[in-house]
Amino acid sequence: MNTTDSKYVLDLSPEDYQKATVEVAFLLDAFASTIDNIMGGNTAPVGRIAGRDTANKLPINLTDPTLQDIVNVLSEQMHAGFDFSLNDDEMLFKSCIIREMCGLRKIETGGALCRLFHSYFDGIVNGLICRPVKSAIVSVGDECRLQTAVQ
Repeated sequence: MNTTDSKYVLDLSPEDYQKATVEVAFLLDAFASTIDNIMGGNTAPVGRIAGRDTANKLPINLTDPTLQDIVNVLSEQMHAGFDFSLNDDEMLFKSCIIREMCGLRKIETGGALCRLFHSYFDGIVNGLICRPVKSAIVSVGDECRLQTAVQ
């Protein structure tokens, strides 16, 4: 398949992108809410399992990485939707597409969707560092802070 052929080029308007963003926000909200209801609020195992699975598929090969090494690599990989950094054991999410999705759906930042995402992120880090990782949301808002521990 030649993706430069005009029959494969999509001509999307800003309105098309906005509609898609609203639809993705709806689906993420439904997904996280359903998992939260099924799991009785304990969504961390689901997120971590999915994150470890993702880590196995990432084109990343680090030798004896530190948490800082992994955060640096993931920050580069995920820059289209996130701007995050690590300072000691505190993760700072300056911008976050999940936060934007919460805003679109008018759902609580730091709620089910955020908890599921951060468990997923922990699972990715766990898969890359080969040690259990656990984050706890410290504060939410225009920037979100998490306390992150590697065991």
